[in-house]
Amino acid sequence: MKKAIQIEYNESFELKCHIASEVGFSDIAVNYTKVLGKSEDDWKKITEDILRILDETGLSCVQSHPHYYNPFESSEIIDDEMEYNIRQSIVSSAALGAKWCVIHPRTSFSSGFLLSKSFEDNKKWFSALLECAEKHGTGIAAENLPIFPSPNPIRPLFSYNVEHLTGLVDSFNCDNIGVCWDFGHANLLRGDQVPMLKALGERIKCTHIHNNWGMRDNHAPPIYGNINWSAVMPALAKTGYHGPLTLETHCWYDDEALLRSFAKHNYENLEYLERLMK
Repeated sequence: MKKAIQIEYNESFELKCHIASEVGFSDIAVNYTKVLGKSEDDWKKITEDILRILDETGLSCVQSHPHYYNPFESSEIIDDEMEYNIRQSIVSSAALGAKWCVIHPRTSFSSGFLLSKSFEDNKKWFSALLECAEKHGTGIAAENLPIFPSPNPIRPLFSYNVEHLTGLVDSFNCDNIGVCWDFGHANLLRGDQVPMLKALGERIKCTHIHNNWGMRDNHAPPIYGNINWSAVMPALAKTGYHGPLTLETHCWYDDEALLRSFAKHNYENLEYLERLMK
């Protein structure tokens, strides 16, 4: 099974790719969220730069994380620059060979939490994104979002509920849409992930793997938190999942030795999770 780590495209991207390759990774996910306000020529150069680095390191890109709106910005709000960058991220992802682009569903807050309006807005928005993805040869994976402990009062987000995700994905009659299951986000619900994974089944196309203690979205390595991996990894296997195990863990240091240690430790964490699946 492919084991990948998400790397943000910024000034340290090349170094982190070399380190990922050196510690055992053969695959990565590219995070585009810091690439803002670029022209099409700039986006072409970015894509060419990433392809060069992938070639030099022997890495492949299995999935990506395009731009996303603030999760508490209501789905009625459309920002042209954000829309442009999301689509350019999708086009670039396809050129890298990424099979899935992970997209955050949006939530309508125009009059509190409106489930029906959220579904309607996401249906329309995802339709346009899917058209762009299909044109360029990639897919869209809707990510489950958490219920954050702040702001106050707590506001649920549309895709925290598995039924929201299944309803959205099943509303499309196409093969290039699925779910990116984020284990850390699901843990913030403080519920059992096993029935959630069972309900999603083959809709799960890719993953975001990280951990927390059910209080904050820490994006910690898998063994630091209270996710019951001994239960959830066999449950993931029972869905028939054969996609990549992709880390979305955060390291806040740029020291090369620490980055190497962090990457190696994360790789070993994935080896452990893969053993649990078997």
